Amino acid sequence: MTMLSYLLLSGITTGALYALVALGLVVVNKATGVINFAQGELFMVAGFIAWSIHVQFGLDFALALAGAVLVGFVLGCAIDRIAFRPLLRADVVAIVLATVGISFMLKGIGRIIWGGKGDYLSFPPITSTDPIMLGDIVLVPQQIAVLAGAIAIMVAFGAFFRFTRIGKMMQATADNAKAATLVGIRIERIYTLAFGTGAAVAAAAAVLAAPLTLLYPDMGFSFFIKGFAAAVVGGLTSLPGAVVGGLAIGIVEALAGGYIHSSMMEVSAFIAIMLVLLIRPTGLLSFHKVRRV
Repeated sequence: MTMLSYLLLSGITTGALYALVALGLVVVNKATGVINFAQGELFMVAGFIAWSIHVQFGLDFALALAGAVLVGFVLGCAIDRIAFRPLLRADVVAIVLATVGISFMLKGIGRIIWGGKGDYLSFPPITSTDPIMLGDIVLVPQQIAVLAGAIAIMVAFGAFFRFTRIGKMMQATADNAKAATLVGIRIERIYTLAFGTGAAVAAAAAVLAAPLTLLYPDMGFSFFIKGFAAAVVGGLTSLPGAVVGGLAIGIVEALAGGYIHSSMMEVSAFIAIMLVLLIRPTGLLSFHKVRRV
């Protein structure tokens, strides 16, 4: 029971971080129809930015979070201007390759500024590292704090789309870009906001993940793969699906690593993708739209 509770808490916490990465991917995909393959490197850069603000400059963790999110948003908007906007009328493959190129560029910048491939940086814990025992249940304060932060960001993200004018405009553009244009929505700005918002969510996930892991320039690819798996499992056009998919991937990964073998943690995401694509290709919470003629 002790091991199960620890694995479940670890899986839910990690899954919440995967869900945030997946949310960023889904936001961009819903608005533009493109997967941003630079999402993982945006995650990596934001983690290093937070480390620099919190460790090198000695500022508060909240300021590190805000600074990393702001930098992530700016980088996301820049990707729209550099890799998406000039290729708006080009083939989707060209846009995808452009985002891949941006990801390699960001990884190279990360290595130049924060160290080579073999360098790892540790982020100070934001709470006590001593576990709390409630009978047979193990609670780790660090994981609880990260999970609470991830939930708060998800709630704020949902409120943004549900109650703000910009959020509703982004949803309208995602549903029907031509109709949105006809009612006066400037979809070019919405595309920029989509890339910026997706990158900002990934940046927030990176700052929350930083105290639980080591920072290194290649870390973004692993989180991108898990976030992409979560988006596929939940549905590439479903925001709730991204959350469900992230939690599912995190729990399966933790249980597989704990009860089968640690190597299963790396392949569990791919197995989940394969199973979902075989059973429900559109994702668990994604549905085909039916229109009466």
